[in-house]
Amino acid sequence: MTTNVQQTSAAAYASLEDLGERQTAVRNAISAMGAACNAKIAKYLVVPINQVTGRVFELRDKGLVKEAYKAIWPATGRTVIWWETV
Repeated sequence: MTTNVQQTSAAAYASLEDLGERQTAVRNAISAMGAACNAKIAKYLVVPINQVTGRVFELRDKGLVKEAYKAIWPATGRTVIWWETV
């Protein structure tokens, strides 16, 4: 049986096996929330934001998360990127 899977989808799926514990937690958090900014992910996981930002960057480089949109984060009043899983 042949399936029509995009090459990028196959690569992203394969890279799921290479994720570390924190990367997996961040990806799962984004997936559970639908879309989230780094601060929201940190709050959800109850970890400092510096444990999230690098993992989001790594997940983005692996093609596992992408920018969903930009919006104001009420706590700071600044525009931030909201991420979603691919």
